[in-house]
Amino acid sequence: MELIANYKWRNWNDNLACTADLYRPRGLQELREAVRRAGRKGRIRPLGNSCSWSPLVPTCGSLIDLGRLRGMHETSFDGAPAIRVEAGATVRDLVDFTQARGLTLISPTIFQDISVGGAIAVAAHGTGLHTSTMSDEVVALTLVDARGDVHHLSAADGSLFDAARCSLGALGVVHDVTMRCWPEFHLHVEDRMIGVDDVLGGLPDLLATYEFVELYWFPFTDTLWCKLMRRTDEPDAGATLADRLKFAFTYACTFASCNGVLPLLGRVAPELTPAFMQLAPRLSMTPGSAVAPASRAFHYQRAYPRCWDMSYGVPLADAEEAWRRTIGLIEHLARAASFPVNMVVHARFIGPSAALLAPAHGRAICDIEVVTTRSARDAEPFYEQWSGEMLAIPGARPHWGKYLLHPRAVRERYPMMDAFLAHRAALDPDGVFLNDWLEDAVFQLRP
Repeated sequence: MELIANYKWRNWNDNLACTADLYRPRGLQELREAVRRAGRKGRIRPLGNSCSWSPLVPTCGSLIDLGRLRGMHETSFDGAPAIRVEAGATVRDLVDFTQARGLTLISPTIFQDISVGGAIAVAAHGTGLHTSTMSDEVVALTLVDARGDVHHLSAADGSLFDAARCSLGALGVVHDVTMRCWPEFHLHVEDRMIGVDDVLGGLPDLLATYEFVELYWFPFTDTLWCKLMRRTDEPDAGATLADRLKFAFTYACTFASCNGVLPLLGRVAPELTPAFMQLAPRLSMTPGSAVAPASRAFHYQRAYPRCWDMSYGVPLADAEEAWRRTIGLIEHLARAASFPVNMVVHARFIGPSAALLAPAHGRAICDIEVVTTRSARDAEPFYEQWSGEMLAIPGARPHWGKYLLHPRAVRERYPMMDAFLAHRAALDPDGVFLNDWLEDAVFQLRP
């Protein structure tokens, strides 16, 4: 097993860093050994692909890098297909594996470069009210606790299993998960630009009509890009040359805009943001419809630049209010010549989660996120204000993996927090898998 002393870690967005000993196990036994060795020296944090904006990873102790744990194999659960996948595999690895076997996941993340273990740890998700988070698709998992002991958990373990399905890495290190999957099905995908008021006023009808719904708003426009998907028995006609060229053009425009034009505007000419946002829908999408396999339709987004991203899940009944508050704040700041949001506001809709710390625990939600470039002026004060707007909605809960301010203000919004902490204390009484942020701000364990 490889050990790198004093490893200098930075996250994907380059807003977090720490120096810690780094262990790189290649299997379950090496993982157990890494936990025991590192635990004797201090605290431990598991490490996936470092894609989180929130300080889940930084520690002055040790990091256990799961990147070499990428194995997967097909299995079954209650007679239905399932995949057992090690935590270091990426969502892309998992999607490719299932697709090659004529299978698909439900509600996978759009961004495919995150690790499966990381996605499960924060209850990441795609969209679909008839499903929930990726954590809820986990039917079994293998957890290594602070003593290096192995726990094979499933629904038979009750709330402990639901705690482990979104654990923030605070119960131990997940070695592998078994995830439900389905025979590949086709989706009829519509891309439409619809007026903001029409969409927000008609959300219940929209969500009743389509199984999978995503909404995008480019600031200072009066329409929403609606990606609307429903299952169909229509065949996949395949991508024509024109389709491939259109995709290549859209990808090139999105990549150039997000990695070049928008960061430059954010630094030197933020006042041009409204004008560029008027162009953004034409560069990012083409109205129309198509039929595609679900595994391809769910992962339509290819360009994913480094950015700031904050996300809140609000009860469905409050979705329109959350959108109105968000649009109102951005437009209010623009009247004061401040343009902190120069990418997009995005929403997905998922059903209730059983995972104890999932933002969707116990209720269906609209997950609304605000994304802007790293160079955008006034981004920090904007996110401070937007957090306040979302927290004014009683049921709003933040996404643990996105940029998160004032976590102490949200503890009481997670009704199963005490149950989770009881499981944490039983598995890790010495707090080996905590860091300062989790101990002080999230769990508030210090007097």
